[in-house]
Amino acid sequence: MRIGKARYLAPAVALVMLTSACGGGDDGNDQADAQAQVEALPAEDLNPAPREGLQKGGTFVWAISAYDGQHNTWHTQGNLANVQRVAGAVLPSPTRYDAEGTASPNTDFVLEYGVSDDGLEVTYELNPDAVWSNGEPITSADYEAQVETVSGSREGDWEIGGTAGYDQVSEFVPGDDEYFFTLKFEEPYSEWPSLFSPLYPKKYMEDEKLFKEGYVKEYPVTAGPFGDVEFDDVTERVTVKKNEDWWGTEPLLDEIVFDAMGTDAMANAFNNGEIDGFYLGYDAAGYELLKGSEGAYFTKAVNHGYRFASLNGASPNLEDVRVRHAISLGMDTDALAEVALGAVDWPITGEVNRMLRSSQHGYQDNSEGYGEYDPERAKELLDEAGWTLKEGDEVRTNEDGEKLSLDWVAADDMAIALDEAEIGRDMLAEIGVEVKVQQVPSNALFSEYVIPGNYEVATYVLVGSNPYAGDAKENYGMPNEDGEWGNNLARTSTEEIEAKFDEMRAETDPDRYAELANEIDRLLWEEVVTIPFFERPGLYVVNEDLHNWGEFGLASSYVYEDIGWAAE
Repeated sequence: MRIGKARYLAPAVALVMLTSACGGGDDGNDQADAQAQVEALPAEDLNPAPREGLQKGGTFVWAISAYDGQHNTWHTQGNLANVQRVAGAVLPSPTRYDAEGTASPNTDFVLEYGVSDDGLEVTYELNPDAVWSNGEPITSADYEAQVETVSGSREGDWEIGGTAGYDQVSEFVPGDDEYFFTLKFEEPYSEWPSLFSPLYPKKYMEDEKLFKEGYVKEYPVTAGPFGDVEFDDVTERVTVKKNEDWWGTEPLLDEIVFDAMGTDAMANAFNNGEIDGFYLGYDAAGYELLKGSEGAYFTKAVNHGYRFASLNGASPNLEDVRVRHAISLGMDTDALAEVALGAVDWPITGEVNRMLRSSQHGYQDNSEGYGEYDPERAKELLDEAGWTLKEGDEVRTNEDGEKLSLDWVAADDMAIALDEAEIGRDMLAEIGVEVKVQQVPSNALFSEYVIPGNYEVATYVLVGSNPYAGDAKENYGMPNEDGEWGNNLARTSTEEIEAKFDEMRAETDPDRYAELANEIDRLLWEEVVTIPFFERPGLYVVNEDLHNWGEFGLASSYVYEDIGWAAE
């Protein structure tokens, strides 16, 4: 069985248009200048160097923000960026994206794949050299098991974060042998290259207990350029070592050490030579400490993430969309962006889109009527919702005398999160909303508060795992048939939002795809599922002698085997 010439559609969100991003506006010269700076940002900045000029061997100590337990990324507790970085080094992924977000097969695992002319069939030819660390070949059976489980069609309580396109597969058709298979769809699924990233062994997708527990502080089976994963609960480090049985391009590094620490501690650790690279982002103190430091390389490129406030729509105090709308109007997001970005010399445009990055075709701001700072309108909305401010009171109450009070959780070792909570508390006090700031350990923020729904407001970042907008359905769509919200941690959505996501994911025309992405973003503003603050800066700090690591933008991950140290 052979596969015909593949067609790799680059959807609207994967087309980087650095000279034609929408934006600007009428906020004066500062706004126009900031927009121009954003448009001039490169697609990625990895402190690049050809492999030939890099040495073999060495250790890369990579700072991450949390020591997470669950490392099955398809489990609700494993859908975290730190987990994805570790998994990317040691597990299969059939697709690689270039700087513009265009997909092609990762031939270490998939020799070829392609979609039929009608968009209803995707055929895969697997690399027969690819094997799991237990010696078993990686075959179509592994892919089939993942389709059945992640699609939600397998019986049991699997605690799946999102079906992410697997629910669009109508039939899995085995090929002539175990290295070929075809996915059939009832309607085109334009984002099919995003499937199976990462892939887990069949055994851990078929057994409910192994799905939930098999990859908790352990990687029992791997298949990547690195493997032999070790978790150290004392130092809170995860170490991955060069896979000596790797069949692809030989990794340059001997090992990568993922060192978990508070984000506010990373700059000092770098300055002291304890780590080799980290995401600086909006750490003002860290920026000042390292700015101009000898040996420090600062990346500057488009980042594939954005920062926002998540509002828990399942909370009785936030279930009314008018209250969420009032919260949005009562928060000056421009001021919050200035606090975060102004100190690290990053352009501030006052715009953000949940579906599209500023470098992507069709990007536009859709926040009119919801994203502006308008405390007077916020007060009116709260009055309409039955939360009134009695004379002499500072906090609004309802007809039962209950206070409009919100619990805002923030990681205790992240200055930006604490600043946002405290500034947000003061802003919302102006419209009669009480905010109680609860500082929690960073390792517990998601596992014990945000994911279980034990919060009302929290600020964090969503980072794209591929260039497509459709994966965001799991963050913003409706609950499953059992009422479980999965990765939608705001726990509110509408059937219209759900339907628009399905329509967009089936769309192959880039212009219409972008149009639908913007329609979804507008609906999310109207439902006030989240309150976007700003597009995250692509600002990493890396030892200048370490190459091919930093800001990857729409490429969405690293080529781990190419990360290496300059030859002495």
